Amino acid sequence: MPIASTTSAASSSREASNESRLPLTMAQKTMATRMLQSARDIPQFSVSRDLDSDQLATLRARTNAAIEVEKTRVSVTALMIWLTARALLKHPRLNSRFDEDAVILYGSINMAVAMETPYGLVVPVIQAVEKLSVSDIAQALKDLAARAAAKRLSIRDFADATFTISNLGMLGVTSFRPMVNPPQAAIMGVSGPRISVVIDEKDKLAPVKTMEVTITADHRILDGAEVARFLQTLV
Repeated sequence: MPIASTTSAASSSREASNESRLPLTMAQKTMATRMLQSARDIPQFSVSRDLDSDQLATLRARTNAAIEVEKTRVSVTALMIWLTARALLKHPRLNSRFDEDAVILYGSINMAVAMETPYGLVVPVIQAVEKLSVSDIAQALKDLAARAAAKRLSIRDFADATFTISNLGMLGVTSFRPMVNPPQAAIMGVSGPRISVVIDEKDKLAPVKTMEVTITADHRILDGAEVARFLQTLV
């Protein structure tokens, strides 16, 4: 009787406060499970570094100028995926997973990309990005985004991810620390541009437009120096 009374009282309290219950989608349930696993089972650390966003913008403009008019324009996310794949080829330990008494290095770079949709976050995968051109990656992103918005992603679209990238720069975010997406070794967060002040070659203060990239990594697989060298290569 006391239990029933307590439950009834809690239900009445929710109704009185006009609370609403929003059932999770399957994707949200999966994400909740993975993030709990990530927080509980993975010793994580983060390393950040600024890159010159003006240089990135110049590279993007030059890349788009070289692409045929009818092809998909290259976004910052597409360019960062392409650049990250190049860096991962030189630092394969970031493209791996922990396996009890060993580290398993993946044979390909399958990039999971966090995407916002009207029904929540999804993280579909572009397979073998190391074999794709930057325009191929841009087209793959466009296709995944369209199918994600229409709820037409298949199970295969979420399979075999080896590394994750999350870009919040378009939302004005200048710094964040993503959580590792198990069983992957690392995830990269990309932030938006901001003005930083540096000392130039003439020992004078000068404004520079930068953007922060952050790697959160599994400390069972990686250490700070390895991640710092990866970011050095990326920059």
